[in-house]
Amino acid sequence: MFNRNKTLLCLTICLFSLVSCRHMGKDAPPRAVVRDGVAITLRDQKLTVIRKGKKVKDYRISSSKFGMGSGNGSHCTPLGIHAVSAKVGEGQPAGMVFKGCRPTGEVVSANSGRDPIVTRVIQLAGLEPSNRNSHHRRIYIHGTPEERLIGRPASYGCIRMKSADVLDLYPLVYRGMPVAIETCSQATYLKAEKKENVRSVVIPSKIVANLPTERTSTVRRSSVKRAKRSSALAYKRSQKPLKQRLSSRTARKRYTRRRASN
Repeated sequence: MFNRNKTLLCLTICLFSLVSCRHMGKDAPPRAVVRDGVAITLRDQKLTVIRKGKKVKDYRISSSKFGMGSGNGSHCTPLGIHAVSAKVGEGQPAGMVFKGCRPTGEVVSANSGRDPIVTRVIQLAGLEPSNRNSHHRRIYIHGTPEERLIGRPASYGCIRMKSADVLDLYPLVYRGMPVAIETCSQATYLKAEKKENVRSVVIPSKIVANLPTERTSTVRRSSVKRAKRSSALAYKRSQKPLKQRLSSRTARKRYTRRRASN
């Protein structure tokens, strides 16, 4: 009975793998390759650092569990050419939780049952018409506490990595570095690297200069606006004549107390 159940389980896993591969489509070669940059291959869930057309390092990752796409609110991982627009988290410990690209002071351990953005944040900006909204969608390469899920699609659009791996990757990338996200496998991508007829991605310095800067939370921006507004109102009130400012009984009492204390 045990052997029969084990056989059924193996068959189910094989069937699931076949369906997953079919869903990913044919392992077609990329339209263009990054000779110096990062290639993210979704078929085998890998991130590869490439120098002069050769693999330097690779890491296992997790892309979106909702599939591939660039629709706003879709939680899908966008395809195509991107660039590193900002790096966040220098000097923070592994497991540091980030909210709105700001460290919160809370540190979580791996596989703790929590699912925040941790350790480091590498922000991406899309460079093609189909993925221009990647920065607005907050598509990052970042650490995750859910390390047990690394190696299969599990995110909400971002590229997740183990904390140790994103710490290792962080100093290897820079603002303006090209990042290609492709449906193919790493092996197919590296084969395309060797072909001279495949277009090579180079990001002009003018585009790098115009990349969006670090994206912070809207809560932070709105609180700054509120502070500015309240200070402006306070200044306006201070410019009113004394008689107008003391129109209410409470204001007159405060004024009298202040005069008495002086």
